[in-house]
Amino acid sequence: MPLSHSDQYHAAWVVPDLVVAMESFRTIGLRWATPALRSIIVGRPNLAPTPFSILVSYSCDGPLHVELIQGAAESPWEPLADGVMHHLGWWVDDLRQSIAMLESESHVLESWMVGEDGGPARFAYLRAPGGQLVEVVDAAIRPNLMAWLRGETYV
Repeated sequence: MPLSHSDQYHAAWVVPDLVVAMESFRTIGLRWATPALRSIIVGRPNLAPTPFSILVSYSCDGPLHVELIQGAAESPWEPLADGVMHHLGWWVDDLRQSIAMLESESHVLESWMVGEDGGPARFAYLRAPGGQLVEVVDAAIRPNLMAWLRGETYV
């Protein structure tokens, strides 16, 4: 089963300075969730799991949100040239099944949040055959994200 357009929920940019980027996007009417510092253990093929910290915010209004990530060197969130989108994100009901489905369609698993068993948990990035980066995100975390966009603390 392919990803559903109705489950696409964000477009993301990795930026060198989150506050500057938020202000830049604010000029076109976007309102932002309070930035959250996220500490994540990242898995990548043929590399040991590695911890990274990133600063993140989402635009509050949807249905398509903008995610801004202040990047970390040598991570999946290396800042890109100004204006270049990093990835598109979709909610999925079964993260690992969605990864397997995309891999069967020639997507390449690049990185993921490491779960307790060492496998993907919460999200994963896959490179599409055309070079685009796709993020699949476990729909189980949707209530936490939506609460953050309403002004609550992101957990």
